[in-house]
Amino acid sequence: MYLMYIDESGNTATFQENGSKILVLTGCIIEEDQKLSIEQKFRAIKKKFYFDPDIEIKSNYLRYANPDITNISSPIKLKDRHKYDELEKEIAGFMQEIRTVLISVVIDKKAYWVCIIDPREGTVEKKFIDKEIDKIHNLVRWSEGSFWKKCPNIIERALFSTSDLTVGIQLADLYCYPVYHIFEYDKTKKEYWRFFDISFPKLYHGVFGVIGSGLKFFPDETKKNFRFFS
Repeated sequence: MYLMYIDESGNTATFQENGSKILVLTGCIIEEDQKLSIEQKFRAIKKKFYFDPDIEIKSNYLRYANPDITNISSPIKLKDRHKYDELEKEIAGFMQEIRTVLISVVIDKKAYWVCIIDPREGTVEKKFIDKEIDKIHNLVRWSEGSFWKKCPNIIERALFSTSDLTVGIQLADLYCYPVYHIFEYDKTKKEYWRFFDISFPKLYHGVFGVIGSGLKFFPDETKKNFRFFS
């Protein structure tokens, strides 16, 4: 069986609320029998650097753990630059080693607005959308749709968990942010090492190494505005 952990980068806030230009959803797919090994290796890294295998590591915590960044705090801030470089190297190597496939959906918010019931002005509280997601999930399992095919073999329902309690969600976050960064700051794939070295190779690739359905951009009409597609 395969497991997919999904996380987002960006937000649903409007531009008037200083919301992001881009919203990215990324699914990190792993084989079930790899789950324990992945968790153990990630916990070992956490214990080595923080003496706490349960500490949460996600993309913004990791970036701002850099001691050279003095104006932004992080729950995992390090005081030694050499130690930070070592942490970055170990996490990058760990993520490159994992047998995973990524599916990312990139939404250009200005050109393609998506309606989301948002109880906290741009931050989705997942417990409020459980029932709606369950309805969609059930339709996907048992019905053909206008833009999906029936998938009866997926698990019974979508499960929600906070990232601090779930290693898989933390990994999805770490893979997701580089995709967001590329489009939010309009960069090519080689201009951000975390994307080029870590996330890009894990995206589902089609024939001859061309990205297939691993990266979906909406709407298609505004691709020309992004350097990634030039």
